[in-house]
Amino acid sequence: MFASRSVVQTLMGCAALMLAVVPSQAGSQPSQAGSQREFSDGFDAKTFVDLLQRDRSRWTHFQSTFPQNKADVVFDQHQSGDSAVKFFAIASTSVVSKADIEKEGFDMRAGQEVQVSAWFFIPPDVDLTNLFLIDIECKTCWPVNSVFPDKSPGIRLKLRDRDGTPVVERRKIGLPDMRNALRTDGALPRGRWFKLAWNLTLQADDTGTAEIQIDDQPVFRSEGATFPNPNAFKKWGIELRDTLYDRFQVGITANSSSNPIELFVDTVSFKAGSCSPEENSSCPRPE
Repeated sequence: MFASRSVVQTLMGCAALMLAVVPSQAGSQPSQAGSQREFSDGFDAKTFVDLLQRDRSRWTHFQSTFPQNKADVVFDQHQSGDSAVKFFAIASTSVVSKADIEKEGFDMRAGQEVQVSAWFFIPPDVDLTNLFLIDIECKTCWPVNSVFPDKSPGIRLKLRDRDGTPVVERRKIGLPDMRNALRTDGALPRGRWFKLAWNLTLQADDTGTAEIQIDDQPVFRSEGATFPNPNAFKKWGIELRDTLYDRFQVGITANSSSNPIELFVDTVSFKAGSCSPEENSSCPRPE
């Protein structure tokens, strides 16, 4: 069920979560829905700019909300291949601190299964409370002339404590964090590479599912809404233009911890299952 509090209050309360626009990308146009279902990248490149190709065959945007925040290709710390990406972000102020890379061009609908994974290296002895690592959201859903700032409805993989225990955060679809049905939590490893995987069934009701794995071992499992409910948004005075997820972000998607964060990312994989309009009316029909 959706939270009883007004989503308008929730959304206004997280105004700093608005997506940062990188100056060099300010003129880019929204991607065409349905152009891609799978994507992977091992970050093998000479420079970070090489990851942002004009033909959009690799990543489409880099987000940075402070001049101190950085992303660089490095060659002395990688999980596979020849290189990885090092992200650095200062702690948030009244503005949420971000340093991440984004891929858009998807058309994920209710009923689809989504799998995303990435290899991370996080140094020891850093407080990871309220650090966000992966976002899946919609860039093109918000009404054009809304009185409320665009919140890019979506869900996010958040670390809820100092040790880095992962949970699924749903504030941007007006819901509280999902609860872990597993008896034991699993904190993220430190000082070594590990694989972080997030598997989802997208639904706007309680039939949605979410599972988080560390090195192929489940550490979080839950059932509940994982997708925006357009009727609920209407009750809150927001008429979404569409209901889908069309992009994902990985890196430091928000550093709401109390300290600066540096981490490394390598070998990202993203898959969205097929969507049949005969089985699911939310799926687009071929033109």
